[in-house]
Amino acid sequence: MCKTQLEQLVEDTEAALVKEGASIYHLRIFKTVTNHLKRYAKEHNQAEFSLDFGIGFLEDFYSMRERIEKHTFPVIRLYCINEMDDFMKKGAVSVRYGKIPREYTIPAEFKQNYDSYLEYRTDMGIHCKTLVSDKLYLERFLNFLDKNGVKALEDISLDYVLEYIKELGKRYKKPTLYCNIHVVRYFLQFCFENGMIKRDISSAIPSIKYNRYSCLPSVYTSEEVKMILDAIDFGNPCGKRNYAIVLLLARCGLRAGDIADLRFSDIDWETQTISRLQQKTGNVLGLPLFNDVGEAIIDYLKNSRPESNSDHVFIQHKPPFTHFGGSAVGSMVNHLIWKAGLKTGKRKCGSHALRHSLASRLLENDVPLPVISEILGHTNTKTTMEYLRIDVERLRACALEVRV
Repeated sequence: MCKTQLEQLVEDTEAALVKEGASIYHLRIFKTVTNHLKRYAKEHNQAEFSLDFGIGFLEDFYSMRERIEKHTFPVIRLYCINEMDDFMKKGAVSVRYGKIPREYTIPAEFKQNYDSYLEYRTDMGIHCKTLVSDKLYLERFLNFLDKNGVKALEDISLDYVLEYIKELGKRYKKPTLYCNIHVVRYFLQFCFENGMIKRDISSAIPSIKYNRYSCLPSVYTSEEVKMILDAIDFGNPCGKRNYAIVLLLARCGLRAGDIADLRFSDIDWETQTISRLQQKTGNVLGLPLFNDVGEAIIDYLKNSRPESNSDHVFIQHKPPFTHFGGSAVGSMVNHLIWKAGLKTGKRKCGSHALRHSLASRLLENDVPLPVISEILGHTNTKTTMEYLRIDVERLRACALEVRV
């Protein structure tokens, strides 16, 4: 079958990105975005690419304009479309996402304090993803101080910190504001305790009232989960793989990252169990391998999985046939929800919503809270208490009568 102009352009642009040394992350996002673009083009009977069509796709598929206004749109998706346009017009691409990891620009006068704090956090065993957030938030804060004439830690006053918080409030929502202030407070406390500054400013920094559990978790009914499964295209070689992945999300409650990293050694076919070290908690999670989930995995391995030396159960279906990350799982679920035509409203459309949905069904069936915690891989039942907020009927049953 002859390739369409769009399909050929995607392949050629991807090859050019590889030649230019684009990062693995960049290539993974490019592949996800262009896969969505090709499906979108097929549904709209569009065989050729144009920049206008690409922008229209971003708007329809990812709600680009709305998310840009909310500062939640990953700009690399737009870069992917622009790179295709560049290659179509010039026959070459310029990699917008660097070939090396992002370097953080810290004013020279604060560099030693910054490095000492990160070394301290690393020695504490803080997760690398948290350290990346620390670097970003401190870069913002320390550059703000530098632009406002502060050239030494001793010159920092509470007024500067309050002005910084005010500036953040103009650009970011409460969750981001909360995290920024949290890091700044810890950094200044560290500097005071280690004699880098004489005054403890950290204790005077105001707290932002933010409760991450203030919004109800996103939940999909059993019927909606079936619609998501029915939206999978089994004519596509990836269909059997995606079907098994969605079942692992919806039936077993595994996190997207753990599914993407699932190894053959994690599955015991004789005892029909899954046992793996969780990426998030570092604890071992043991789960039963339900018949329908096991059959879906076997069907994928026998009839769809490409030949590969990878020990990962789920792999990409294009060379070099290696594994993918948890973000790819989330993007796949997002696309299936869109393809199923579900009215999501304010509900989230990622893979984590299927974990919430499983918790909801378990509560409806009166499964004890400690058992739900164990299934979801939570370290304690306090985390699982969040899921109680989605079971309105159970909450009503817990309500006390008010005497009149």
